[in-house]
Amino acid sequence: MLRRTVQWALLGLVILALIALPHVLDRYTVFLFYLLWLYIGLAQGWNLLAGYAGLISLGVAAFFGIGAYTAAMTVIHLNFHFLLGSLLGGFLAMVFAAVVAVPIFRFRGIYFAIGTLVLSEALRIFMISWKFTGSADGLNLPIEKSPSLMWFYYLMLCVAAGATLLVVLILRTKLGMSLRAMGNNEKSAQNMGVNTFRTKLSVFLMAAFITGVVGGVHATQMGSIEPYSIFNTMWTLSTANTVIIGGIGTVLGPVLGAIFVIFLGELLADYHTFHLAITGVLLIVIIRFIPAGLWGEMRKFILTRRPAGRMSG
Repeated sequence: MLRRTVQWALLGLVILALIALPHVLDRYTVFLFYLLWLYIGLAQGWNLLAGYAGLISLGVAAFFGIGAYTAAMTVIHLNFHFLLGSLLGGFLAMVFAAVVAVPIFRFRGIYFAIGTLVLSEALRIFMISWKFTGSADGLNLPIEKSPSLMWFYYLMLCVAAGATLLVVLILRTKLGMSLRAMGNNEKSAQNMGVNTFRTKLSVFLMAAFITGVVGGVHATQMGSIEPYSIFNTMWTLSTANTVIIGGIGTVLGPVLGAIFVIFLGELLADYHTFHLAITGVLLIVIIRFIPAGLWGEMRKFILTRRPAGRMSG
């Protein structure tokens, strides 16, 4: 009971610190924290697919872009509040995921990854040509309706926390058990009575919703979007890097990975090419030597240092 009390007290202190941060930091640092929450949200959605369901998706940019454009268009043309627009962006991304789920799930392994990547690129080309969404010039949101950066800091923090909490809750349900079974061996899971299609569809829709909401919030924060940046594959690659570096198939791995990616990006901000090289080498090292990621390695180290009596308990 004492241990649990200390844990809750520490959690309360962390929450209070995160609430107070925007009031004591400069605008640029607040924006970095905003990006941190953004990547945690994206990473948790991608981790549901790749880390637990074993579906390596390269279509993050597709659902991110759908959420961004939905939020922007509803704010501009329908005069919706940007928060409602962001939620609608997540909903429309989920609807799009449901439409493409049947054909895309026919692929396995690397072919599934390539299929989602092609889907993302096809959407980007389509949006460049669609005049209703501003074609290549994109859309500009009304500045007077955009809240302050501090407001977006708190909103994206809530999205990241909500995505993390959703993953925790899913893992405690029957769906979580099905995910673990399917992630280990899909055929064995089917033999055990797991409806693998329904399981994959469920996490595919949840991941799409999370990604779409993140995209919607980011579009309204930026105030101006265009298909070249919003549907850029860098969103997909950065999200995958975050999860792999932090620890794929873990709840805290995406959080630790996002912190590391943001810190590394800020450290090498003036050396873009060097940054890409460092990230590439780091991924190779992690995949080769510590496939469990930074959090997986930290957890292993902590467990091996525990007294034998406490470990058995």
